[in-house]
Amino acid sequence: MNTASARTIILRGVSATALLLAAAPALAQSASDAAAAAPQDTPADVVVTGSRIPRPQFDTFQPTQVIGKNEIDNRGYTNVAQALTEIPAFGPPGASATGAQSPFGPGQTFVDFFGLGSQRTLVLVDGRRFVSSNTATIFGPVSPGSQVDLNTIPTSLIERIETVTVGGAPIYGSDAIAGTVNIILKRDYTGVELRAQSGVSQRGDAPEQQLSLLAGTNFAGGRGNITVSGEYDHGDGLAAGSRAVTERGSFFGTPPASLNSPYRQVVYPGQRFTAFTAGGTPFSDDDYLAVRSGIRNAAGQLLQFGSNGRLVPLDLGTMMRQGFISSGGNGFDMPSRSNLLTDSERYLGSVRLSYQLTDNVRFFGEGWYSHSKSVNLIDEPNYNTALFGPAGSPNGNIAISLDNPYLSAADRATIAANLPAGQNVFYLGRALSDLTTGRAESTVETYRFVGGFDGTLGIGGRDFSWEASAVYGRSQMDVRQNKLVEQNFRNALDVVVDGSGNIVCRPGAVNAAIQTISSTCAPLNILGSGQASQAARNYIFAVATPRSVNEQIVFNANIKGSAFSLLGNDVKLVAGFEHRQERTRFDPGAFYYGEPQPDGSRVPYGRSILVDPVAGKYHTNEVFGEIVAPLVTAQNGLNWLHTLEFDGSARWVHNSLSGGDLTWSAGGRIGFVPDVTFRGNFTRSIRSPAITEAFNPASIAYEAGPDPCDTRFVANGPNPAVRRANCVAAGINPATFISNFSSFQIPVTVAGNADLRNEKADSWTVGAIVQPRFVPGLSLAVDWVNITLKDAIVTLDGPSILNACYDSPGYPNQFCNLFTRDANGQIVTIREGFYNAARTRSAGLQATLSYRLPLERIGVRDAGAIGLAVNYFYRDTLETQVGTDDIKHVAGSIGYPRHSGTANLSYEGSKFNLLLQAQYIGKGRFDMDAAPNATDITGVGDWWLFNATVGAKVNERFGLKLIVDNLFDATPPYPAPLGNGTRPYFSGIMGRYFTVAATAKF
Repeated sequence: MNTASARTIILRGVSATALLLAAAPALAQSASDAAAAAPQDTPADVVVTGSRIPRPQFDTFQPTQVIGKNEIDNRGYTNVAQALTEIPAFGPPGASATGAQSPFGPGQTFVDFFGLGSQRTLVLVDGRRFVSSNTATIFGPVSPGSQVDLNTIPTSLIERIETVTVGGAPIYGSDAIAGTVNIILKRDYTGVELRAQSGVSQRGDAPEQQLSLLAGTNFAGGRGNITVSGEYDHGDGLAAGSRAVTERGSFFGTPPASLNSPYRQVVYPGQRFTAFTAGGTPFSDDDYLAVRSGIRNAAGQLLQFGSNGRLVPLDLGTMMRQGFISSGGNGFDMPSRSNLLTDSERYLGSVRLSYQLTDNVRFFGEGWYSHSKSVNLIDEPNYNTALFGPAGSPNGNIAISLDNPYLSAADRATIAANLPAGQNVFYLGRALSDLTTGRAESTVETYRFVGGFDGTLGIGGRDFSWEASAVYGRSQMDVRQNKLVEQNFRNALDVVVDGSGNIVCRPGAVNAAIQTISSTCAPLNILGSGQASQAARNYIFAVATPRSVNEQIVFNANIKGSAFSLLGNDVKLVAGFEHRQERTRFDPGAFYYGEPQPDGSRVPYGRSILVDPVAGKYHTNEVFGEIVAPLVTAQNGLNWLHTLEFDGSARWVHNSLSGGDLTWSAGGRIGFVPDVTFRGNFTRSIRSPAITEAFNPASIAYEAGPDPCDTRFVANGPNPAVRRANCVAAGINPATFISNFSSFQIPVTVAGNADLRNEKADSWTVGAIVQPRFVPGLSLAVDWVNITLKDAIVTLDGPSILNACYDSPGYPNQFCNLFTRDANGQIVTIREGFYNAARTRSAGLQATLSYRLPLERIGVRDAGAIGLAVNYFYRDTLETQVGTDDIKHVAGSIGYPRHSGTANLSYEGSKFNLLLQAQYIGKGRFDMDAAPNATDITGVGDWWLFNATVGAKVNERFGLKLIVDNLFDATPPYPAPLGNGTRPYFSGIMGRYFTVAATAKF
């Protein structure tokens, strides 16, 4: 624990904050002085997410949750996703700055409502779509879709964040299957607000600083307003080796046969690998088992190359049954070579302008720019081992001559003593962790422009409001990563001694066709870690530069108002039209694309698989309408019925890729007394195919797997009798048939699918809101949410396609057309890719409770108020079935616990405020479908995390806050990092974290 270091960094942050605020009065002098505005009443009706009709905020038909600006400031969120992931109904983010990263989008942040996939959560800003930053390749950080990177949204500009469950599709269109996140920005802001905050962990690492400016003023006598914002954020990352809980390297190992363990796998600490090490494991044969072919010294000790390039003992630790994985010892430490937190740096700026052209017409416009850079610090390296191929192949052992000049005389003699007579080479298993570190840098630039008009007009003596707007957004992501060029790597390994006694590359080496950092061959010393010269590194590396670009254009026009009355109550209507264009292109860059060959094929420059460019576009034309019919309200004066209201909405979406579909929603509210209101809703929603899913070009890969008609597998599957009968119908005798596919790889085609249909979901909610008059300030909402997703788009591999064909009672079906067999029944081709082949169901209970008690109500005057907010989620069901495969149960697993909740206890006074937050994550299993004897430890227990904030108002303009995350320095439940536990338990892995924030308002 480095408390002194943490204190030093915090003090530096406070000093910087003080300097910033000292300059604030000078900044404020440039703005026009204005009289202090009197407090204004909250409008009776506001537009709440999930509807375009203004209404009281709690009179909604679907479960809706709101995160206000105060909570954002009190918790010190620097990213919208941090706020959303503290809502229990959200699963672990589809991608974030924590945990393992994709080389095609490190640091991007996409949220996932209900765990249905981030591509099924729609993110809006002020009710309008925002351009996606998701990388348009199947190798991106998340599944293909239109996900919005929340790094691009400045928190200083946010008024509140609203989330609505399921019902947003008829209002906003495709993608809102799980729900909608609507980020509401400040409008017509006046004044200047400066905020600075600095944070650091108790261990003295992972510092983060944020500076933000928000300024706005009215002009033209109050008819216009201009608001500008700027934000800078920088944070240092962490590698797994920086925390004991991840450095421990817990893993599921197959225990040695001698132990006669009743479990297939047992949790061990300190995972190490002996088939390859950081300095290299030498073998006498092309092998991966050190105990069988490893080099030994005269004392019989197994050896490896140490960091200095000399042979040192290899400690096997406790060897697992595989013979090359161990617990403990000094083999290769893979667990510590993973990313915990990316480096990040963000610049964000925006301008918002509005001007009242006439009493009935207003112009509005916005301009956005964001520049975010993220760095994945470390990842698995490349390996050379007999596990991945024979010596001489790119990933196989490296064959090294005994004449290698980097080999010392003593080590040469030791190795020679282990070799068969006449053999002049030994074999090296090597983790190239000193060369290929996995470091990747991504830069994302986002531009967004919004312009439009809104206003009011009278029709038939009634007032209507209207809006017409246009949105253009563009996001470009560029990645830079050093990648090993195999041909140059082999050239650099082939070393000789020249006439002057210098170690050089063998003359006549031919460089790879791709440009490396240096084109001059330099000898590479592979014996020992860190022995390579910079010249050799420059020769063997090329810079991979993939680029992804997304563009979006949206035109929207709508009109709303009350056209007539029913039973004395105004019936409110909305009608509108939207046209949207989406365009995407992905260029993998020269390295990932590979080297073109004369026959039109391509070969890799390195050890990465070939990656194809992707380009595509689509457009939609959509018409929508909504009606809210209050049949009974308080003004009707019925003693037995207080509220009866109907809501209906529909949207016709015609997509140029997937055709037309209708989304619709119907719901209602009923209350017999003012204190309790029951509500319910049914929604049909859709998600259209993403460009990557439709346009990913065909490419060749190689695959092997179980053939259901093979005699070894025909008795498997959900209904073995159906499987056997279908195989017989295909002309195969499953009693004797042995499939080559089950043992040998065959070429398969992987491609997008232009015939994909829209995903469809049927969802319903039912619940109640309780606001008892005898407890002012108390509100309780409880809702059951059920979502059934059909025709979900998934990637089907060869075995899944075969199973979907032969396990179907409706044989032959469309999946049977995706592969071919020869006259002997052997599979010769399979067409893999994206298909509408999955079904997912989610069900659970959402509950929120809020209570605010002004202390003057209990006789304590001018003492502020205390508040309580509780958010609870019970996950009853989360399951997916792909084709005819077994159902995969997720509810109750790590990241998706049955029970989870957050509680905030707060005090707000005139001079200071307090917040104590408790987060609860229920117990979770590693695999809900695992056999009883699969592992000795099946999961982790429940876990509590506490956070706290103390704030003080120095005066009317200045405020300070101290925020402590993980107040009691709780560690995750053992062994949480297994089973994708890094993101759900990241606060526990990070440990106690301090943040100091200062705010100045003028």
